[in-house]
Amino acid sequence: SNTGLAIDIDVQSPQNAQPLVNNGHENYSLIFSDEFNDAYVNPYKWNVQDAFYRDRGDIKLRADGRQIEEKEGHLFIYYHMDADNADTYYAGRIDSKNKYAPTYGFLEARMHVVKPDGHQAAFWMMPQGNGMSVPEGVDGTANDGAEIDIVESNKTTSYSTGLHWDGYGADHKGKGGNISALGMHDTEYHVFGFEWSDTFLRWYFDGELVREETDPKLIPHVPQYIYFSGSMWGNSNWVDGSILTNPLIQGGGIDEAYIDYVRVYQPAVEPQPDNTTINSGKVWYDTNGKRINAHSGGIFFHNGVYYWY
Repeated sequence: SNTGLAIDIDVQSPQNAQPLVNNGHENYSLIFSDEFNDAYVNPYKWNVQDAFYRDRGDIKLRADGRQIEEKEGHLFIYYHMDADNADTYYAGRIDSKNKYAPTYGFLEARMHVVKPDGHQAAFWMMPQGNGMSVPEGVDGTANDGAEIDIVESNKTTSYSTGLHWDGYGADHKGKGGNISALGMHDTEYHVFGFEWSDTFLRWYFDGELVREETDPKLIPHVPQYIYFSGSMWGNSNWVDGSILTNPLIQGGGIDEAYIDYVRVYQPAVEPQPDNTTINSGKVWYDTNGKRINAHSGGIFFHNGVYYWY
């Protein structure tokens, strides 16, 4: 759940950290973070998936837990081929299900994503509840939860953002968004942001707003947990290249994506003015929170004379 407890915030996060938005934004407060500066994955925040399996037909994709590692100030996602089975490949997956799931907020990750050649890295969210389950979650909207893709690095000069709701079967609905990002793989890091309120969804790339949704049917209003994952494909139109011809992977090598930090913010709550008491030397507010411009006097009696001041 979205606890907002101090344990949710990494003590190594910068004080007064704010999300990267180039054109300004309201003041935010940090409510969750992981700077990945430890030598282990924090078990109070994350689940490392150790039994993932998906049969894509021409390849089999697995994760057994060994494809996630926290070291050197980063969370690493590893990609490799099985040494004994040429049709089996491994890519790491980690999520915060049942440990941290905010409702609304500004999510941000500074990441190095793989340049796709049959593989991708993803930063996304899933509903804590049954919003993507069938038939419970089928209501024609994303209000009860959705797959929210903040980034899927599936193309060389662009990347994918996406929304999926009402499950993955016959009732599935979705709305994609392909974000042009020429030269994105010429730079080691990028900051991917997602601003989620009860009236809009906004995607950011290095501080620039690149997508916005305001249709009420597309906005989840339930807790959603955080997900980082690697994935691979053989022959597919989804991703550039094919893992079957990826020279590094086919040569027995290991590719890697890595996350520098993930942070979640919420709009800062401004202190409310006190309009119930009058204190010397303090601003006095009326019932609408407006300053009262007032002057006062006093009287004192001394040696038979009354003085006004």
